Amino acid sequence: MACATIGGMEAATSLTGRLRLYSGGDRNVADALLQEIFPRLREIAARRLSRERTSPPVTPTELIGETWLSSLHRGRWSIANREHFFAIAGLAMEHVLIGMARKRLAQRRGQGAFHVSIEEISPSQQPAAADAEEILAIAMLLGKLETLDAKSAFVVRMHYVAGFSLQEIAEHTGWTPRQVRHRWEKGKVWLASRLSTRKQQFTVLN
Repeated sequence: MACATIGGMEAATSLTGRLRLYSGGDRNVADALLQEIFPRLREIAARRLSRERTSPPVTPTELIGETWLSSLHRGRWSIANREHFFAIAGLAMEHVLIGMARKRLAQRRGQGAFHVSIEEISPSQQPAAADAEEILAIAMLLGKLETLDAKSAFVVRMHYVAGFSLQEIAEHTGWTPRQVRHRWEKGKVWLASRLSTRKQQFTVLN
């Protein structure tokens, strides 16, 4: 009984606990939970959309809404902690944007430019903008990188897609900052070498 009480108190007081309750089907926490996590979701969405050179296809709030309705509202996540949930949310946002890119590409091939950025790519690999076709290419390359080097792909997704700092990734994974930096550099170079052959266009990610 004591253990059950402690577990219930943790779920009631911990954001991770409430996320797990929602994921398990408890919709009584839904409104308060969304209100609590909204600021961090908006930060992730705003950072992702800031990479657009032209006007973003949606606002941060609209991206959150689309992401919540398309996937997150169903719950059924298996999360280690709150940061793990926000990483999942960042990836879900990317999937929403990829879907939008596919639709734009089908309607007007080569139009509706997306701004894609990889941190600290050398100046020789930094032309100006990327379109819907290019963001789909990045998504496919990330999938291929995952089969070749899962750890580097994880760091790229967490840093580039979900917007976590390298220090936050180190804290989340237990890897040293040096290991995280090495995996980011390795994954970034792998992507850049393949994207440069397609004349992909980048700017520095702040």
